Amino acid sequence: MSSSLGIQKIGLRWSAMLLSALWAGVHLDLTSAVLPNPTATLIYRIFFGFTASLAIVAAVAFIQGIRSLYLPAAIFYAIDLALLTETRTAPALFVGKVLPVNPYVEISIALDVILLALSLVLWKFDRK
Repeated sequence: MSSSLGIQKIGLRWSAMLLSALWAGVHLDLTSAVLPNPTATLIYRIFFGFTASLAIVAAVAFIQGIRSLYLPAAIFYAIDLALLTETRTAPALFVGKVLPVNPYVEISIALDVILLALSLVLWKFDRK
């Protein structure tokens, strides 16, 4: 019984790692976005690069089993989900208008929800 639980935890960790790396890839692609405002373009490029880096750190934490980073990863994905929702319902900072929903947003929302759940499950159950 305990070996099957260990395999399930490893499967959850691998799933979280792969999805977190996918999340980072989606956001790295957004670093090439060009907005009408050059200042906003620079700020958004830096933001997407930084958040992609954080997702890579989360992926490493998941695969290495660094339990102390599971909760910060969950908080990271919750904040991203809140920012995605906020910028689709109210004017975005530095752009001044509500941002449209596009395939990147749909993918990010789905990944945020899944990764938030996986992070919390791992934080709760992946203990020694």
